[in-house]
Amino acid sequence: MTMILNEVKEAKKLLETGDIGSKPTAALFLLAKYYRQKENLNKKETAEKLNDFMAFSDKHYNPALWEDAIEDIARKAGKYPLREIDAVGITEKELEQIKTLNHIKYEKLAFVMLCHAKLHNMLSADNNGWVNTSIPEIYRTARVAVKYRKDKFLYLNDIEATGLISFSTRNDNLNLRVNFIDMNGLPVFEINDFRELGYEYLNYYKKGTFARCSECQKLYIRKTNNQKYCELCAKAMKMAADRARMAAKRKKSNSENDGTP
Repeated sequence: MTMILNEVKEAKKLLETGDIGSKPTAALFLLAKYYRQKENLNKKETAEKLNDFMAFSDKHYNPALWEDAIEDIARKAGKYPLREIDAVGITEKELEQIKTLNHIKYEKLAFVMLCHAKLHNMLSADNNGWVNTSIPEIYRTARVAVKYRKDKFLYLNDIEATGLISFSTRNDNLNLRVNFIDMNGLPVFEINDFRELGYEYLNYYKKGTFARCSECQKLYIRKTNNQKYCELCAKAMKMAADRARMAAKRKKSNSENDGTP
């Protein structure tokens, strides 16, 4: 799941929209953290709130099927602090180090690792530059595709050879450490959305035509000048419009059949 910087803001958005998305357990855990830590509710009160939210968000919701999961979520939610970070700043010094790679795929990967490492440094003074993000997630948000699975590690090995990153010395740990973090420099731009970090890097250097979705604010490649939405939001809006049109058509048909004026 893509990292959310400001979980308080995201929780409030969830409560307003009622949109649980494709991963309801992730949404529930976020809300549980908000209830436990911002509204100071206990486990029982939190579970009740989560049940109310699910009933509001999903007309097919069955409380009996979710009882154990919701109680477990409410219990664990107090152990993980809510994140309230508005943005991660990137400095000129860091960008200059990334540019030394002189390979756009490597640059995007290094940029993604830098963003995650800086974020975790902001969350913990003891992080010391560790990325704490899975390799598949790094590649996905960097928008770097490989032909063969082993190429993912070959690319990282090439970046590691420059000294910009390091691997964990433990054989059972795939975590990576960024060695060129500048926590004290003045940011030249800020990242407040981790969904498309590869695009964020390209957009900063104006390599491509990008825009922010008017619905979800995600950065996407703009294919036409009048395009306002990313592919997912455009598809969702079309489906909603189609459903509304069909509902209106059925209502009109029923009215004509029963003679309702």
